Formats: sequence, structure tokens, C-alpha cells
Amino acid sequence: MWMRWLLVGLLAAAAAACGKDAATGTGSGSGSGSGSGSAIPGSTARVVSLYVDGQLIGNISPSELASWPRLDTLLPVAARRIGQWDDVELTGSDAKPTVLHRISDQHPDLVPALFEVNGDVSFGLFDPVELGKRGTPQIRQDGLKAIRIKLAQNSGRGEHEQGGGGGADPSQLSIAIKTPKGDSKLEGKTLLAIPRQPLPGETGEGRGWPLQLLVDAAGIKNFDKLVLTDSEGLTLELEKADFDPAKSVPYVKLNRQGALRFTLFKKQGAGWQKGGDLRGLVSIAVVK
Repeated sequence: MWMRWLLVGLLAAAAAACGKDAATGTGSGSGSGSGSGSAIPGSTARVVSLYVDGQLIGNISPSELASWPRLDTLLPVAARRIGQWDDVELTGSDAKPTVLHRISDQHPDLVPALFEVNGDVSFGLFDPVELGKRGTPQIRQDGLKAIRIKLAQNSGRGEHEQGGGGGADPSQLSIAIKTPKGDSKLEGKTLLAIPRQPLPGETGEGRGWPLQLLVDAAGIKNFDKLVLTDSEGLTLELEKADFDPAKSVPYVKLNRQGALRFTLFKKQGAGWQKGGDLRGLVSIAVVK
């Protein structure tokens, strides 16, 4: 008899453990589910099933979206390069799923992220600065139930992307400021609040910042030479003459990887040519 009760107890414990895994969304799954979303026990919030090439890789709940995570950072490393994504299928409240085809080609300056709206999960394609400011996406799908990503096979697409894909939260950026009077930081939230300006020679919506705006925001009033350093330790020197807007414009733009891309534009005839380049600005130092 005691053996029978022991078996009953073990089965009850196993069932409770399985129920816990299902509630927290930590199970890996087999990809065979319907992807219709399910309520978390004791809550009205719903979870969203996330698939890559038909395989369920996990579930996402609104409680996990406080940081507005980029969709690529929620995927296995091998699937994080946005350039590899052939299709992103979004199953939401509409009867027919929304399919975004090759978003890396169609929307090269936008990044995908997830956020919570009234207890549901929403998808958005954001300008990187808007994402950092928790702003408005250019493309949006609310009431998500499932996200299915189809990867390109043996196409070479996405190979140009740096690292393992994914990107940093722009609001967490920081530029170290070094001056003879002491060191400080230009925080990401301060940077993102600075209105952007068009690239040299362009008009319309601003895409980045002339470096002079960042220098001013950092409290640097006088200098003859600056040394810029990127995340890999590469440096670039700028003279005061490089800040003459009629001849030269040092310019910084937040790229899709969440890094600050620096480019020195030089006036050539009626147009502008790219000069010095740093892929991830992390430091500005006043030399003299």
C-alpha cells in the first residue's frame, strides 16, 4: 500500500512542476503548438509564442517587456542577424497574420522591439533613437499571439552584420568625457533628448547629431584638439578647423546595432565626402 501512495505522490509532484514551467514560459517546446497565445494562470495577461523556422523557442509575457527588448536579442545567437530574416509573421488580433518580408532590406534603419500595452504584447519597428526614448514605432502590431521568423538559407544574407547580431539599448549609452579639468559622462538619455539634424547636404528629418552639439552638451567650451575613441580602442584626432561647417562637419549617428557611428564629412565641390570613421564612439578627450 505504501508503494501505491509513494507513486501517487511522485506523479502529483511531477504534474505540479510541469504546470509551473508552463506558467513561467520557460519550457523549450517542440514547435507543434498552435501559437494562439495563452493566459498566465491568475492573470489576464497573455504570453506570445516565439518561433524560428517552425520551432518553438520560448514564450514571452508582458511582465518581461519593461525594458522594451529588441526582438533579435530574444532569439538564439544563430538567429539574431536581422539580415538573415526572410519573413517575420505576426499573428495578432486580426484574422490574417501580418508578414514583413526582409525587413533589413525594406527598413534598413529600423529595429524590431517588443513592448507591453494594456496587458498584451505589441511589436514595433523603431527608429533606434525613438526606441531609446520609448517613442512611437513606424510599423506596429498590437495584441500579439505568435511571432514566426523564417531565416534565409545559404544566401549569405546578414553576414555583414557585426558580432553575433542583436543590439544595445540606446538609453544605456554613455560617452566618457575627458578634459584637463576632470572627467565626466554624457549619458544616453541626455544624448537622445538632443534634437537631431540632417546629414550634411541633406534636408528634412534629422538622422543624427553634428559632433559640436555633443561637445556643447558635455560642457566643453574651449579646445584646440579632440581625440575620439571607439569601442575597439581605435582613435581619431580632430582639430578646431574640422568644425568649420562650411568645410567640414564631424557627425554622429546611432546605428542599428545601438552604437554611435562617427563620420567626418568634408566639403568637395558642391557635395560632401566621407572622411574619418569610427564604428562605436565611446570617448571624447580634450587634448589641448
